[in-house]
Amino acid sequence: MSEQVNLSAAERNSEGKSSNRNLRRSGFIPGVVYGGKEEPKKISIMEKDIVKASEVAGFATQILRISIEGKEVDVVIKEIQRHPATARVLHADFMRVDPDSKITLVVPIRTLNDENCVGVKASGGQVNHLINDVEISCLASNLPEQLEIDVLELDIGDTVSLSEIKLPEGVEITLLAQAEDRDQAVVSITEAREMIIEEEEVELEGEELEGEEGEEGEEGEEGETEDTPEGQDSPSESEESDSSKKGQKE
Repeated sequence: MSEQVNLSAAERNSEGKSSNRNLRRSGFIPGVVYGGKEEPKKISIMEKDIVKASEVAGFATQILRISIEGKEVDVVIKEIQRHPATARVLHADFMRVDPDSKITLVVPIRTLNDENCVGVKASGGQVNHLINDVEISCLASNLPEQLEIDVLELDIGDTVSLSEIKLPEGVEITLLAQAEDRDQAVVSITEAREMIIEEEEVELEGEELEGEEGEEGEEGEEGETEDTPEGQDSPSESEESDSSKKGQKE
């Protein structure tokens, strides 16, 4: 379990690009807290605080506590907007949560024992992560930071689908709740790509060598037909000889 993240924020009344720009210049970022029975509330948070908090493992999928001018509110991160070039935090959206109410959130999927996986260690294969995150639904108090898949016993050719993930109590994958045929592969063990690429390169090199040998043979045959037979002058040499003889007669 990750450490509890606590943030301090202040209400803000101003809005608009100019106001937000001035706020960022002062070391703060604009944000909003919404959800629950209360109206959305515009807030400002110190940029360094949100940056430090985002470095905590599980920050994006845990219940955070924000103190807004002395009043504590439990929230989860819904979105953090960043500058496309600098990755600097520009805006943060928080959603209020009630520990006894259901919430829907996207959580990451992590694999365990990748290096010791049978298909990797004994067979020289590799672990392929086909889906990196998934949307789940559960009580806020049961919210997992991530879903885990142990690949230790998997061999080449084995796969794990969404329906095979061991979920914490009270947690369901929303995609599977919609329909049974929405199941998808999450992890697969296959032969290492490097080995496959090397084999293909060897085959291609063999084909190229055969092609080069064939071309050399064709060039040799063409060269023989284009050469002037022994004992015969080339057209240019004959012309030069005739012109020199004419010059001598004159």
